Amino acid sequence: MTLIAGPMATLSHQGLRRLIEEFGGCDEYYTEMIHAPSLLNGGPFEKYYILNDFAADKIVWQLTGTEPESMAKGAQILCGLGGIGIDINMGCSAPAIYKTGAGISWMLKPVEETRAMVSGIKETIEKYIQENPERKIRLSVKLRLGDDDFKPQDFFKFCDMLVDCGVEQIVLHPRTKKEKLCRPPRYHYVQDLVHHFDGSPKKPKIILNGNITDTASAVNAYKAAPDIDGMMIARASAQKPWIFEQIKATFENRDCAVEQVDLLATAIKFLDDLRNYQPQEFWKTRMQRFFSYYCDNLKFGSYIKGKVLNAKTLEEAQTLFSSYFDQCPDEKILTLKN
Repeated sequence: MTLIAGPMATLSHQGLRRLIEEFGGCDEYYTEMIHAPSLLNGGPFEKYYILNDFAADKIVWQLTGTEPESMAKGAQILCGLGGIGIDINMGCSAPAIYKTGAGISWMLKPVEETRAMVSGIKETIEKYIQENPERKIRLSVKLRLGDDDFKPQDFFKFCDMLVDCGVEQIVLHPRTKKEKLCRPPRYHYVQDLVHHFDGSPKKPKIILNGNITDTASAVNAYKAAPDIDGMMIARASAQKPWIFEQIKATFENRDCAVEQVDLLATAIKFLDDLRNYQPQEFWKTRMQRFFSYYCDNLKFGSYIKGKVLNAKTLEEAQTLFSSYFDQCPDEKILTLKN
């Protein structure tokens, strides 16, 4: 079972990778979306999106954009940065993304336009491999089911096109464009997608994504789609960077290697890595996103979350979070259940 840390805007950077690795790590780390035109134009912050001096052999570069040419050129740059491969974002349904023609828009455009984009990236990867035969670079796609009026047969046909173009791994978040996290994901479509490719010489790996928050939900997802190749976990990996080790231990029928977590020390480590690996302009938003999930580990998480998210600096956030344990010292050490 492959376990993957999913792509999250403002969170899937080198600092979070380091934190997850300290608790046993996972098999792959998808980066947050890398905007192809900004990468090509040498945007001032792009170097922080493509840091690769930690867990470089596990990184999957997630690429986003609105037109085939810049996506292919962006892929050419990413091929030279190491990692497992390149992923095309076709799943982001945030209006600010899909209204520009990126994200899930690639599932809704004329299929030949999307085919040209995917084929162009695959050709770029193959050319790079020909020139660097020691490298292996996988092409993957992360997607949803499509628009709200999607038809299963059309979805599977779309996936056939992706595989025909050279996609080797598909991560499916089984919700439609407008469905929010409060609606249960339809895992049976992930299982159906696995069997859709039975007997195909190009059968891709199929990864389940959506609503995995702990070991119990991982087990339930696996029961619903027992033939998947892996699971992707996003938000819960920020709340519980140790979640991958917990799930691995459960599926391997062994004790979890992480028995206790110092919640304060772990938060401080994350803030230190923000300072080390992110520009100061990003510190506040990345701190806020992290604590919006991490505080849920605490009994009075909503109380301290409100205070920390209003902090103006990392130092203030750290002081506020630390003060919580002055009032609730018994919560500082979290004991994990095997």
